[in-house]
Amino acid sequence: MQFIEKNSFSVRSAVYSLKQDGSALEFLIFPMIHVGSREFFDEISKRLSACDLILAEGVKSKRANILTLSYRIVKRIRRMDLITQEEGMRVDGLRAKILNSDLEEQAFEERWSSLPVLMRAQLFIIVPLYVMYLFFFGTRETIAENLALEDLPSSEEILSWDDRFAQLDSLVVDERDKKLLEHIAKLNIDPGDSLQTVGIVWGAFHMRRVMAFLMQKLNYRVAKAEWVNVFDL
Repeated sequence: MQFIEKNSFSVRSAVYSLKQDGSALEFLIFPMIHVGSREFFDEISKRLSACDLILAEGVKSKRANILTLSYRIVKRIRRMDLITQEEGMRVDGLRAKILNSDLEEQAFEERWSSLPVLMRAQLFIIVPLYVMYLFFFGTRETIAENLALEDLPSSEEILSWDDRFAQLDSLVVDERDKKLLEHIAKLNIDPGDSLQTVGIVWGAFHMRRVMAFLMQKLNYRVAKAEWVNVFDL
């Protein structure tokens, strides 16, 4: 199952509708890339407006800013003509529907502080260096190079895995996934009388766990799948 497709002409994101037999509740899955064309974010915003509730990500921590620095610099690179998700999503009319389903600041800060000091120091060196490379030499192709993502890890992912960053991966992916799945499980048990469509708008990498949980644990099935263009190459 593909979440993000990268071909010779463009990068595309899949949008999945999942339903469960005997239930009116529908989950709309939006695997997000945090930079894209304005048209991409306009389309996602339009689709989210049809949802009754939106489960969104967002760790309110200054320490997390280092991890998003590469996204935030892209909007300053004019040759790419891309914008960030924060800039592109039209959420003013959706705020009443949005539920932050991410880790709370204190929980994230505590887990971040438990990371090895050397690892944190490496991040504060590696990330700015990558950002400088993007600023001076980066293209849309640079951004797109490693974006393709499916439900199972690719051979390239497996071969490039570095055990030294397992703790960081546990914080950035696993711990946050657990929090999101808790919200999904509660909604599945008691969606309420007026709740029919729930949008999940999180980074594409988190959708592996989300789809597995919905389909294997809660017996949802894919009712519809569509592609949305993220940006052209």
